[in-house]
Amino acid sequence: MACMQAWSELIKSKVKKLQVENLNNKRSTTCNLQLLNLQPYFPIFQITKPQNTLSRLLTFLKGNWHRVALSVLIGSITIGSSIALMGTSAWLISTAAIATSVADLGVSVVGTRLFGITRGIFRYLERLVSHDVTFRLLSRLRVWFYEKLEPLAPARLMEFRAGDLLARIIGDVETLENFYVRVVSPPLTAAIVGIFTSIFLASFYPILAPVFLIFFLSLGIVLPAIAQITSRKSAEQTITLRGDLHTRLVDGIQGMADLLAYGHADERLKQIAANGLDYGNAQRRMARVTGIHAGLSTLLTNLGMWTVLFLCIPQVTNGNLAGPMLASLTLLTFASFEAVTPLPLAAQMWNSSREAAKRLFEVVDTEPAVSDKGQGTRDKEEQLVTHHSLLVNNLSFTYPNQTTPALEHVTFNLKPETSLAIVGPSGAGKSTLANLLLRFWDYSSGEITLSGESLKEQNQDQVRERIGLVSQNTYFFNTSIYENLRFARRKVTKEEVEAACKAAQIHDFILSLPKGYDTMIGEQGLRLSGGERQRLAIARVLIKDAPILILDEPTANLDPLTEQQVLETLFNVMKRKTSLLITHRLVGLENMDEIIVMNHGQIVERGTHAELKNSDGLYRRLLDLQNRILEEKT
Repeated sequence: MACMQAWSELIKSKVKKLQVENLNNKRSTTCNLQLLNLQPYFPIFQITKPQNTLSRLLTFLKGNWHRVALSVLIGSITIGSSIALMGTSAWLISTAAIATSVADLGVSVVGTRLFGITRGIFRYLERLVSHDVTFRLLSRLRVWFYEKLEPLAPARLMEFRAGDLLARIIGDVETLENFYVRVVSPPLTAAIVGIFTSIFLASFYPILAPVFLIFFLSLGIVLPAIAQITSRKSAEQTITLRGDLHTRLVDGIQGMADLLAYGHADERLKQIAANGLDYGNAQRRMARVTGIHAGLSTLLTNLGMWTVLFLCIPQVTNGNLAGPMLASLTLLTFASFEAVTPLPLAAQMWNSSREAAKRLFEVVDTEPAVSDKGQGTRDKEEQLVTHHSLLVNNLSFTYPNQTTPALEHVTFNLKPETSLAIVGPSGAGKSTLANLLLRFWDYSSGEITLSGESLKEQNQDQVRERIGLVSQNTYFFNTSIYENLRFARRKVTKEEVEAACKAAQIHDFILSLPKGYDTMIGEQGLRLSGGERQRLAIARVLIKDAPILILDEPTANLDPLTEQQVLETLFNVMKRKTSLLITHRLVGLENMDEIIVMNHGQIVERGTHAELKNSDGLYRRLLDLQNRILEEKT
């Protein structure tokens, strides 16, 4: 109960504070390895990669080593009780066959009962403590992995497929559940049991100790080494193929409608089936290796027992050993091999755990596209920002792995409580500018100044707290409408939520739903139409009430009448804020203080709506084209 209470307290009060620091700190790594001193004795712990996967995994046990020691101690007592039970009961049966007095059996009867009870009790305690450590490790791993993922979004995470990330977050972390229970603890327990058993055997007949150790070490070192070598490739394939299978399944589910519409559902099914077959074959190879090593373990265990029996018979015949000790020493030797029986499986589990850990470290070791320099941290929040201006000076940017610049020498000055529209055809660089302003990517040429301070010198969270964004593809969680809107500002009242929805022209629609604001909208809000999702996005940004607004195609997917109503609302809001409107629809732009026209990443025109309308430039051509399209529709 105490362990479970401690676990509960950990979840409630410390889960947000769990952070793994100094993963590559050589001093702590050396201390951990010296403390365990496992590498010379157990090949499964040899580090062959420069990434030091084992040492990094052991770092997650920081603060829990006392629980690890307690678990190993209890595990050793458990197996020790099994050995003592086997030896005592064998002595009891043998003595009972030749004893002339019941009094000769009194101590052994009590011992048999004692060791039988203690084995069960300590087995339960060992499971309780070891799984408590395992769950703490998994909790720390999950929190650490999510914390490491957050700075990578969205720039670096675009390099990974959604299904692959899902496989790493769920499957690979769950694979590491076996790391402590099956990889770390068993070798330590086996070492303790082996030492005490050999000392006990030597006290009766010295030659029994080296003979016992030969079989014990064969089961504890040689067989695990063979198991690791023979299962390494299959273990790596199992982890990789599982990730591939998850990736194909997620892609297939997300694109199910298009697969059906274009008649490729059967082709996708065959790909998934082939992938599943490969994954199953890899698991079968792992199971085959497990079966072979299980058979070898049984063989070596029985050979060890028979060898001890063979050596003890002459000693009993010569009178050097009491007769009842023949069965006792033989059977306790047999029972002691329980400590090393799990080690071949531990070697196989280490292969899987190592591969899973490498996949996790591959993600978290990725350098974030944007990093805080430290001087713009939250310590500066005490400096009250009184103005919210935005200055972009000679800004240029090229996406990684591309040669064509997305932005070239862009310059503008957006003063407080003024509005600026950026228009142009698709691919002109409009959304790229929004991504840079939100610090999703970092620029290397030019400068962006927010509220009088360089954007690079400011903390990312501080920047995003001052900016409200409506993008073309706003994400909605699989929960109620109210929770999705409350997401923008946690302390918002229901009245404020309803006021924002009224302003976004969606309040009446929400009330028409069976459960109103408590209606579940499905994953990514797919139970709503595109226009309804867009109006919810506008309501969300109104609830956030940030001083700077970035509206990236805010009226996409809206019909002309609703678009006009929403724009009127937005323009009223924009009058009180520093606003940047990014759009390719030239509607209502007469309300903007300035318009910038972009093409191929460059500014080609700038001015007011009236000025640009009367000039013979790109803006005039885009406006004329839009008007012709509208006339054709009417």
